[in-house]
Amino acid sequence: MQDKHMARAPKKAEPQSANLSLQQMELAIPKLDRRIADLDALWGVTSLDTASDNMFHGTPLAEVRDGLRQGMAAAKAHLETIKAGFLEELGDAGHTGTAKTLKAYEGLELHAAIERAAGKLFHDGHYANAVEDAVKALNALVRLNSGVDDKDGSSLMEHAFSPKNPILKFNSLADASDLDEQRGFMMMFSGSVAGLRNPRAHKIIKDDPEKALEFIAFVSLLAKLADQAKK
Repeated sequence: MQDKHMARAPKKAEPQSANLSLQQMELAIPKLDRRIADLDALWGVTSLDTASDNMFHGTPLAEVRDGLRQGMAAAKAHLETIKAGFLEELGDAGHTGTAKTLKAYEGLELHAAIERAAGKLFHDGHYANAVEDAVKALNALVRLNSGVDDKDGSSLMEHAFSPKNPILKFNSLADASDLDEQRGFMMMFSGSVAGLRNPRAHKIIKDDPEKALEFIAFVSLLAKLADQAKK
C-alpha cells in the first residue's frame, strides 16, 4: 500500500484560456510570432537547458545541445498552442484582420468632425454604424458651410455644389475643365449619401473593418474638400 505521505507525481498542466477580448487576442498574435522567431534564432541559452546538469559540470556537449533543443521545442510548442487557440477563437467570431486595420486607422489624419462621429464606433467594432455616422457628419458639415438648412442628403449636395450655380465651389469655374471638376465632386458628395449613408440607415449591413476604414477615409477627404470650397 502506498504511503499516504509519498509524493504524488504532478498532474500535467492543462492549458488555461486567457481572459482576453478578441481585439487583445489579435494584437497579441504578432507578439507571439516574434517570440517564436526568437526561439528559432536562439542557441546556447542555458536557462532553457532541460538536461540534468550543464556543460560546466561534465555533461557531454551533445547532451547539453539535446537539452537545449528539447527546451526550445517545448517553449515554441507552448507559444504555438496559444497562438492557435487565439486564431481559432478569432475565426469562430469572424474577427480577423482587425488589429492591422486598427493600426492603419490610428495612422490616418481624419477630418475632426468625421473622427468625432466615427472614431469610437470604429474602435468598438461597429463598422457599418461608423460609416453611416461619418456621412451624417459630412452632411451636417455641408449644411453648416453652405448655410442651406432646408435640404438634406443628395438634394443638399446637388444644390450646394451644382456646377450651374454653386453655393460652394472648388475652383473659379472659368472653363469646361473647371465645370467638370465641380460636377465630379458634386457627384462624389451626392454618392456618399446615396451609396454609404442611406443603405445603412434602412437595412442591416455588416461592413468588414478594412472596407469601413476606406469608406471613412473617403468621407474624411470629402469633408476636407468641403472646408476648402469657397462660398
